[in-house]
Amino acid sequence: MSSTPTREYLNATTLKSEMASFSSPAENPELSPVPKVGDHFPESDQLPQLSSLGDKPVIIAFLRHCGCPFAEKTFQTFRALSDKHPDTTFIAISHSSQSDTEEWVVSVGGTGDVEVVVDPARTLYAKWGLGFSSYWANVGPVTMWKALKLGSEELIYNRPTKSGFRWQTAGGFAVDKDGTVRWVYVSRNAPDIPEFEEGLRAVGKGKKERRRRSHVVEKVGEGESSSGAAPEASSST
Repeated sequence: MSSTPTREYLNATTLKSEMASFSSPAENPELSPVPKVGDHFPESDQLPQLSSLGDKPVIIAFLRHCGCPFAEKTFQTFRALSDKHPDTTFIAISHSSQSDTEEWVVSVGGTGDVEVVVDPARTLYAKWGLGFSSYWANVGPVTMWKALKLGSEELIYNRPTKSGFRWQTAGGFAVDKDGTVRWVYVSRNAPDIPEFEEGLRAVGKGKKERRRRSHVVEKVGEGESSSGAAPEASSST
C-alpha cells in the first residue's frame, strides 16, 4: 500500500486546519497592557536580541497567521526595509508553528535580513499587549474587499493556513538602542498594516538610498529556504 497521502486526505487536512484557525484556544496567555512610548521594552527570554542591543535600534513586526495575505504584505514590506537599513535590527514574530512558519517564509521569498522568532503560545504577543480582535475586524466586508484588492493589484492571495489564529491582532514597535520604546502601532483590523517607516524615523533612521541585496534563499531555523510556487487565488484571510 502506498504511503503517499491521497489528494482527498490532503484536502481534508487542509480544510481541518483552515477551520481550526477560526477557533479560539482553550487558554490564552495573560494579556499585559500595550507598552507606551517612553516605556522600557517588555523583557522576555524569547527576545534575547533586546537585551544586547549594542548600537542598533530594533523594529519589531508581530504578524497575523502564516497564510494571511496581509501578513505576507507586511513581511514583504518589512523585509524590503531591512535591506535598506543594515544599521537596524528587524525582528518578525509569528504565532504559527515553527515548521509552518519556516515553510511560509520560504513561500513568500525568504527572510532577507529579518530575524524570525516563532511564538506559537503567543506569550510574546500577550507581553506586548496584543490579544484577539473581533470578528468584523478580521473577516468583515471591508477586510474581504481589501483582500480581493490586494490580490488583483499585487497578486498576493490567501495561502493555506496550517496553524495560528485569524483573530490574533498584529502590530509594530520600535525600540531604541537604550531599550526605550519609541513607536507603537496596534493594527485595528486585518488589513491595517503598520507604517514601519514611522518606526524607523522614531529611532532616528530615515530613508536610505543605499540598498543591500536581499537574500531570497536563506536558512530559517533548521529549514533550508527556497522560493515557492505561487498560491491559488482566494479572498479568505
